Amino acid sequence: MSQYMSIGKVAKLKNVSIKSLRYYDRIGILKPAFVNEETNYRYYTEKQLYLLDAITLCIKLGIPLKDLNNYVENDSINLQKLLYDGKILAEEKILEIHKCLEALQDTLQQLAASGSDNGLAKIPESKSGILLPDGFYSTPLNTRTVLTVPLEDLDTPKYYGQYILKLFVTAQQMGLAVSYPSGILHEYQNGTLTRYMFLTLDAGISPETAKAQAAGAGASSDAIRTLPAGDYICRKIAVHMSGSVQEEMKEVLKSDSFCIIETDTTSSENKKDGYPFELQYLIAP
Repeated sequence: MSQYMSIGKVAKLKNVSIKSLRYYDRIGILKPAFVNEETNYRYYTEKQLYLLDAITLCIKLGIPLKDLNNYVENDSINLQKLLYDGKILAEEKILEIHKCLEALQDTLQQLAASGSDNGLAKIPESKSGILLPDGFYSTPLNTRTVLTVPLEDLDTPKYYGQYILKLFVTAQQMGLAVSYPSGILHEYQNGTLTRYMFLTLDAGISPETAKAQAAGAGASSDAIRTLPAGDYICRKIAVHMSGSVQEEMKEVLKSDSFCIIETDTTSSENKKDGYPFELQYLIAP
């Protein structure tokens, strides 16, 4: 029995009530690995803990418990579909928040441009001063703390969702609140490309806090990266880049060592117009 954990231990480890675990068993989304027929005690394996993380995460994202049995196939949970639908719900909620933020930003810009004495600081404009080719634009971005996982050379866009799901679960295990957007870091050093899938952490989490929580969860602090604040040259794209992005951004690149961020766009208008992704290149920290 050493390979099993009691329902009480699992409840304590994952901060989930025993009542909830029994309910998950009853509706078929997380059945115990072993049930003692004499005592009716439920036991779980360590491998089932990440499924519990996924279920907890998706409940937080707004998937009703009564709907979770829609993800059970052949007595096991379809984790990819569950997390994918949870991610869609999270994106919808965050897009609504971004609409409110964009409206507030527009109002602030109008107040700043009017020069009215309203006690508001003038919003800084881009400092790049670069004449950009058609299709490119410059925008200032704040510092972002992200959770990353390396992408292998043979990975293609259709598999990226699996990495995002892994990052969602990993963040949950580390106790880190995630935000939006997700994306890919294309990092070039002397022309050699390394790629990472990333998930943005909540703006209130500092890199130091994130690394400390990662270490506390037994994970490598190298998974926590910081995307610096500064002026970025950007370009909208219709599909994920499946190969090198160096050619796509060659008109604005100045070195063989740089980083390009490929991210989901936060504007529903961009998505509607067929541009769900954005390339970002730092030019002025």
